[in-house]
Amino acid sequence: MLTDLQKRKLTKLFAMYDTRCDGYLLAEDYENLAKKIAASRNLGLRSIKCQTLMSQFTHDWKCLLQKADGTHDQKVSLKEWLEYHDEILGDSSKYDAQIRARTVALLDAFDRDENGGLSQQEWAELLKVHDVSPVYADIVYPALDTDQDGFLTKDEILQLIDDFYYSDDPNAPANMMFGPY
Repeated sequence: MLTDLQKRKLTKLFAMYDTRCDGYLLAEDYENLAKKIAASRNLGLRSIKCQTLMSQFTHDWKCLLQKADGTHDQKVSLKEWLEYHDEILGDSSKYDAQIRARTVALLDAFDRDENGGLSQQEWAELLKVHDVSPVYADIVYPALDTDQDGFLTKDEILQLIDDFYYSDDPNAPANMMFGPY
């Protein structure tokens, strides 16, 4: 069962994916977000990075819709989203196939210099595409970058995403990785 802290963080994510800001997720939200990411990164629609990103978002939407859309109305409410994530967090193979796979696709898309991680500027760009003010990168990135080397590796980001989803520690740096929640 999701804790109150997990629900707050997942509600923040829901809002980041709700590109139409209407309280429901639709296929259009996932498509819009993937296209917005591709455009922000100047990824050609036929590029491998763009195709991988679009494929991952399409896969994620289909999994979400299949498991969460209890009313069969082709949209997912916040309540359905939270119930879905409660299930995903209880199954490591589903978590890896969806949450971690999407994280890797995002990392690949935002890793402009292809050095295997994200700088603070690249993190700010990721936030901006998700309609989170990039000013939060200046606030949260130093806390996320625990070794203070100015760079988040793929492994560090995957650990942070695990902490974001699973941690119930109110002081965990990963809680704020996408800004206030």
